Amino acid sequence: MSEVSAFKSGEQKPKALTASGISKVIELHAESAKSWEDAVQLCVAEAVRTVRNISSILVSEFSAAVEDDSVRKFCVRCKVTFAIDDSMRTH
Repeated sequence: MSEVSAFKSGEQKPKALTASGISKVIELHAESAKSWEDAVQLCVAEAVRTVRNISSILVSEFSAAVEDDSVRKFCVRCKVTFAIDDSMRTH
């Protein structure tokens, strides 16, 4: 069974300037019974449900839960970068 265990950490992330405007970074955590790659895919799938203009994902941490001498869960922490939609901003 695969699931996203938590997302959008409470930490404040600095906004970064890009060639096209401002980018924002959110942090997501996911786990999968299959693999780390599957957990990363779950992070992306969760992010695209509510965020547009994703430009990159950085996997910042890998871990695994072990039970009965076997890996049961593959866990990842990912930082997702996306461009802020300038058309929605008020000046």
